[in-house]
Amino acid sequence: MESKAKSKDCRNVNLLLIGLLSAFLCFQQSVGLGQTSDKVLKVMVDAGHGGEDIGSKGSRGVSEKDITLALAKKLVQVLETVETISPELVREDDSSISLDQRAGLANHNHGDLLVSLHLGTTFTPVPTGFTIYYWSPTTAAPTATPSSSTVRPWDQEQEPYWEKSRMLASLMQEELLWSIPWASGGVLPADIYLLRRVRMPAVMLELGSLNHSEEAAQLQKPEFQETVAKAITQAIIKYRSLDEKGLLLPQTKSQ
Repeated sequence: MESKAKSKDCRNVNLLLIGLLSAFLCFQQSVGLGQTSDKVLKVMVDAGHGGEDIGSKGSRGVSEKDITLALAKKLVQVLETVETISPELVREDDSSISLDQRAGLANHNHGDLLVSLHLGTTFTPVPTGFTIYYWSPTTAAPTATPSSSTVRPWDQEQEPYWEKSRMLASLMQEELLWSIPWASGGVLPADIYLLRRVRMPAVMLELGSLNHSEEAAQLQKPEFQETVAKAITQAIIKYRSLDEKGLLLPQTKSQ
């Protein structure tokens, strides 16, 4: 009887030790997930159009290129308040920069993310709201032919990053829906020239329409621009946190 009692006590001690070890490992894992990197995240902010390319035009002569530049500068200003984020404008003034130059600048400066700002167009009295685009393999143009070379073709640079681009777009949609009283056209894949040429997760936002009077009025207000900038910044912060914890969805071969 005494030997059985001792055996039972040993089993209980072993179970206790296993339980403590499991709890310790779980604690270590949770601590690891809570840690954040000190690495600075470089965000390339692209103001759509510029120079002779005015983009869309509002009824009172307001041009898309001017609103996107104002939004881009406001976004950079808000991003600069986050210590571990380093934002950089692709277009700093009313200059004309080609799409290839924009992609080249983002890649050459080793950006970690690209956010391209645009405005939509509507021909109906119904507000357009906002839509966020990302590139995916299913949207690739027929001219983007695969290569047997180990060097990725210039028009396929986005391929390794498209899934993270989609996640970034989804986070931005979520934050914008909470922040501004506008409908969303959704998060959509599109074969956008600029996006497929950058070597980083990249999204394009179309924020309202200048030829819709209500949206145009809001887009020109500094306080509204700041609200949009804060929502985008919050989405980037969430994206970075999920990425560092390894919680972003893995790459897939189809959309």
